[in-house]
Amino acid sequence: MNGDPPTIRDFMLSLDYPFEFDEVQLRVAEKKLAIAALPFSIREFHDIRARGGSKTFDTMIIALYLASLGFEGIWFAALAKQMEQPKKYLKKIVERSYLKYLISDLMKESVIFQTGGELRIYNLTEDNARSPRADFIIYDELARADPDAYNAASSILSVTQLGLIINISTPCKTTIEEQRYEIIKRREIHHNEVLTSELWWNDISFLARKKEWYEEQKKILPGWYFRQEHECSHELPMGAVFQNVNYGEYPDWLMEDIKNQWLCSGVDWNPVAGHWVAGGKWTKDLRNFVVLEEHDIGQGYAVDMNIEQFHVIALRGVNGDHLTMEEGGINEEYTKWFKKMQDVVNLGYPEQNYHYEEWDSAGLNKLQAVTYIIQNGITIWVDKVRFPNLAKMIEDCQWDPDSPEPKIKKDASNSPHALDAFLHAISKRNRNVAEVEMGRFY
Repeated sequence: MNGDPPTIRDFMLSLDYPFEFDEVQLRVAEKKLAIAALPFSIREFHDIRARGGSKTFDTMIIALYLASLGFEGIWFAALAKQMEQPKKYLKKIVERSYLKYLISDLMKESVIFQTGGELRIYNLTEDNARSPRADFIIYDELARADPDAYNAASSILSVTQLGLIINISTPCKTTIEEQRYEIIKRREIHHNEVLTSELWWNDISFLARKKEWYEEQKKILPGWYFRQEHECSHELPMGAVFQNVNYGEYPDWLMEDIKNQWLCSGVDWNPVAGHWVAGGKWTKDLRNFVVLEEHDIGQGYAVDMNIEQFHVIALRGVNGDHLTMEEGGINEEYTKWFKKMQDVVNLGYPEQNYHYEEWDSAGLNKLQAVTYIIQNGITIWVDKVRFPNLAKMIEDCQWDPDSPEPKIKKDASNSPHALDAFLHAISKRNRNVAEVEMGRFY
């Protein structure tokens, strides 16, 4: 190959395939490579598109193109079984292009070019992610990737001048893919650069030709599944628990309605991840709950808790406000600490409203709090800007797909403690007081 190498567009158009590339495929490929000219810290592109939208094939072309220029690349498949398609594409693209004349070594899971560049396909595991070094990384079906394995790959680009990362995936909430998507979308805004691509089925001509099929699928498939697979929407498998939620600013009528209402707060204990308080107010008709606080009150076991933490908690159950704390089991030490501090510290408030509830390990009490909201059509108001942690946890709350009975899914390693505090705030202990004072009995 003499002279300057072809552009990625020219390379794609030169491939010996019996079809024409959609213009949008060519433009996205160009955008992926254009980020190589940006500052090193933001050279990451996120490509989500409808199932069958050729994201793996198109990105393999880019990977081989870069390798042929002398760069070293790693293709990470989230699961071992997802390595098969990229391996087939690698071989076929090489055979159908001038790359076959540049080959130094071609194997099932790797290719080395005479330029010194190479591409290797790995299953993304912690062991595979720790040792290699490369100039660029492709993460295929990032939504299925193990977060620990993904994080283990952080040093792969430590010695390169290129440092290019391309994520391709069908979207899915509460995954490493969604985390990267949100980070990169914020970068887009901050740097005013194109770092993402989102292609629905009707954005891609060879999928749009099957319009009638998609319309039929939309009727047949669960809504969340169709949106996830074909409309680039980050969805929860089995659907989100809370459907009736407003995440924007609170309207004036709402703030007027809750102005003289009492605050209902909840506390969830965790000595390592941090103890959390969350609270809000009910509207007068008890049809809306408005979040007014999320607060990390620090870490520590009961013997380590201090008077500042006590005041943060205690002041949310005075002057007519109500506070419910989790007790029982490993939480017993914290409620004992709190009650002991009450005997020591004079808060100066004659009326103190503290309630305690024990949540069983099966999650039935938590389910009751959630069911009350769902069955009574309660609207939750949680401003994403003011309360980002709790808003995210409410949005991501999902049913456990492996449970034969309705059950809230809980990540044992990353429990949503702000959400649990919120559920204590709206739980029966606090709500009974509200219902009695409002003359509403259920």
